[in-house]
Amino acid sequence: MPERGQAVTVNVSPPISGVLRLQHSVAAVPVARHQIRHELAVAGLTESVLDDVEVVVAELLGNSVRHAAPVAGGLVLLAWRVADDDVVLRVTDGGGGREIRPRHAAPMSDCGRGLQIVERLARVWGVSEHAGGLRSVWAALSLVEPSRALRLVT
Repeated sequence: MPERGQAVTVNVSPPISGVLRLQHSVAAVPVARHQIRHELAVAGLTESVLDDVEVVVAELLGNSVRHAAPVAGGLVLLAWRVADDDVVLRVTDGGGGREIRPRHAAPMSDCGRGLQIVERLARVWGVSEHAGGLRSVWAALSLVEPSRALRLVT
């Protein structure tokens, strides 16, 4: 398996994409992490990219179920697309009425770091507002550049 920063050949012709329709619940987060990791592993993404994808999915979905309303049917949508040199992740919910931006968390705080983590792992991320009050938070992770991953060093 290639090391971080090495070129990776991914089977992206045609582009790999998918959508999961999940219950707007914290219980959906591990289900989504497992499913997307499986889908993208089959596509040939490296372990390090898969690790980063799982973290970003957990943060975006966690924020959605804690701070936003569901879409119709009590759902939240997780979409992904692998094309060119990126994997783009998108979580769509019913919006929460608040601006989405990274917060500064106190050193001992047990929350408030999710978007800082996404910002650190993603090449770029953002928010898209849609008709009907729907909102998507998305992140693009590079398949070929080393991430600025948060790794435990012992």
